[in-house]
Amino acid sequence: MNAPVRVVVVGMGWAGREIWLPRLTGHPAFDVVAVVDPVAGPEDTEVPRLGDVAEIVPGTVDLAVVAVPNHLHADIAEKLLARGIPVFLEKPVCLTSTEADRLAEAERGGGAVLLAGSAARYRADVRALYEQVSAVGRIRHIDVSWVRARGVPDSGGWFTQTRLAGGGALVDLGWHLLDCVAPLLGPAAVTQVVGAVSDDFVNTSGARAGWRDRVPTAGKGATGGDVEDTVRGFLLTEDGVSVALRASWASHEARDVTRITVEGSAGVASLRCTFGFSPNREGGSGLTFTVDGETAQVPLEAEQIGAEYDRQLDELPGLLGDPGMTGRAVADARRTIGVIERLYASARQTVSNHDATREYRMDRRMTGLTGDAPAVGTLEHPRSVVVFDLDGVLVDSTEVMREAFSIAYAEVVGEGPAPFAEYNRHLGRYFPDIMRIMDLPLAMQEPFVRESYRMAHLVPMFDGVPEMLHTLRERGFRLAVATGKSGPRARSLLSQLGVLELFDHVIGSDEIAHPKPAPDIVLKALELLGAEPDSAVMVGDAVTDIESAHGAGVAALAALWGETDEAALLAASPDAVLHKPGDLLALWPAGEAG
Repeated sequence: MNAPVRVVVVGMGWAGREIWLPRLTGHPAFDVVAVVDPVAGPEDTEVPRLGDVAEIVPGTVDLAVVAVPNHLHADIAEKLLARGIPVFLEKPVCLTSTEADRLAEAERGGGAVLLAGSAARYRADVRALYEQVSAVGRIRHIDVSWVRARGVPDSGGWFTQTRLAGGGALVDLGWHLLDCVAPLLGPAAVTQVVGAVSDDFVNTSGARAGWRDRVPTAGKGATGGDVEDTVRGFLLTEDGVSVALRASWASHEARDVTRITVEGSAGVASLRCTFGFSPNREGGSGLTFTVDGETAQVPLEAEQIGAEYDRQLDELPGLLGDPGMTGRAVADARRTIGVIERLYASARQTVSNHDATREYRMDRRMTGLTGDAPAVGTLEHPRSVVVFDLDGVLVDSTEVMREAFSIAYAEVVGEGPAPFAEYNRHLGRYFPDIMRIMDLPLAMQEPFVRESYRMAHLVPMFDGVPEMLHTLRERGFRLAVATGKSGPRARSLLSQLGVLELFDHVIGSDEIAHPKPAPDIVLKALELLGAEPDSAVMVGDAVTDIESAHGAGVAALAALWGETDEAALLAASPDAVLHKPGDLLALWPAGEAG
């Protein structure tokens, strides 16, 4: 781009005021035409101020740099993208996978690109580490951490409030760490996630980060934070690479230190430095390479604190004009937030499992998630209607779907491993929606459906499901199926299994306006059955099922007997958990159907 990029800075908080505005105004490739913030601030600038992003006129700006509180990131970026205004979005790009889906839709609909802040990747020492990794051979393990001595940001402010920040150190520091790890892992899916969080320092005045204050506020209390200050996690990818992660806003350490160690079959590369702007940092960055017991220092050039932001701005005009960047930021963000959601879910599950030892466990609020999924018990109101998902609840179709997906991928996309692990994470959605989310050709639908029909005779029902269905009917329950499959495919499969007559209605995602996670398919089942929401339950094995049920006002029951992501499912706050099909019957002893 020859002419300067006309840019507007959205948000005049610390990041907008201290990081982006001065760098953009001093960079020859950019022309700051406005700032957006509803509240006038103390910054000394001649740039015009707008009160709302709605005042930005499309065609008068080339880029909006969004640096607002976390909970506003996706909403503001979505509005701008939908109006055709390109966006550079500070991390975290989104706080949920659902927000990632919304950003993808806005990017497609508005025809404007979304770019994401990845400052740590632009550090000279991190880039030197990436170069050194080529010598470690096959990567086996990555250890990554960012541990501050005293660095809780803005204690008592939005950073430490779950509803505004989305989480604590994991969302703040952890996003940067996961962003650095992503290029090392490549496209391999993360198959296992275990996490733990704690809050020993978040409400301690002495742990607060002093460098973020423009005016010193000594003595200001640090209370009311409801997020974690530390997360520890362990990840495992589908190709066997393990990742140990730790992010801490505060600790018992003397200095703020960031470490990235990459262990491989031929050696170990290790970087020790300090990310961010903290003055309580190591004296400089150190990169080493170890092989056969010998450790050698790798030369590094010193650079100023914050140089990574300048370097990212240098490349930003080129990225803005690169058509290949469309969809990339959302894809990266979807992967990152997916891991973060699963870390929080794992932490929440651990807390729930140790309810009896309250004095030794973390407060449940610290996971960033609310509500607990109780063990099987009695629901508050009697029920007379049960709506089931199909795949993973009534039928065990995983292997047939895997084969059909692989064949469809090979026919339409070509050689290479089919990303079934990622496809499996979106189950419950309509197949065309999954293709759009994964950025795969919709043409895969025809061979996928063809092969699914061909192998339908190989799909079994789960043990205990036929007995459970017959017992429910004997007790007077009305039953329906609400599935991500098309209606004809679902009815054909149930007929082949000999249980179609047990259901009053079978509804496919092609038979309603908005498939799961929207509530339409559950509402349609209630309409056909003439039932009220408080008389029904929905049984599903995916987050989309839980969200659809809750959206319809129906009690959501999590089915754990199939091949499901248990941690993510529990994090969606189901109303009850079923470990086997017979557990559903235990909710209503014989004669208690409403």
